[in-house]
Amino acid sequence: MYRMRLGFLAGVALLAGCSGPYVYQPPVEDRSGNAPPPAVERDTGVTVTPIYDEPVISRQRTDGGSGLSVQPLPVPDDSPASIPTPQAAAPVSGNPAVVALLDSARQQQSAGSLGAAQSSLERAQRIAPRDPQVYYQLAEIQRQMQKYDEAEQLARRGVALAGGQPESLRRLWLLIANIRKDAGDLSGAREALEQARRY
Repeated sequence: MYRMRLGFLAGVALLAGCSGPYVYQPPVEDRSGNAPPPAVERDTGVTVTPIYDEPVISRQRTDGGSGLSVQPLPVPDDSPASIPTPQAAAPVSGNPAVVALLDSARQQQSAGSLGAAQSSLERAQRIAPRDPQVYYQLAEIQRQMQKYDEAEQLARRGVALAGGQPESLRRLWLLIANIRKDAGDLSGAREALEQARRY
């Protein structure tokens, strides 16, 4: 009898543990027309620079017509000497320690202390070994220290980790193009530039 009660109590306790106070509420879309207006995105201060030679429509003062004219963008020069240098992106890591280390490394790099920046980035790499931004900054430091093989290896590791992030992939391939150009590999720089243009 005692074992039967103990078994019954264990079963009740197990079932009680499976049913918690949380009740799933599916998302509901308001189609009544009384929905609040969609949120308007604020200006983030990010400037977008087009890569391809697509036409740009600009308003000009004209005496007649619609006042619109289509002007093609200048065709980018494919020579490795004209490889754009990607600007540093804001850290995208969700870990505040990694964000702080990336910011610290940028400041140290700006001050010319490449060794200290490298140390900060290596610490960030130990905390977030799958963050492509860490590899980007580490590769840039190695490039500035003229360690081109190590720089390209780090940038390629960043490419491997940045799948599904087109902006990160573009920046990493531009960095690889710059590394190869600095190392004297002009054909490799052109290939990397073509890879960057895909994103």
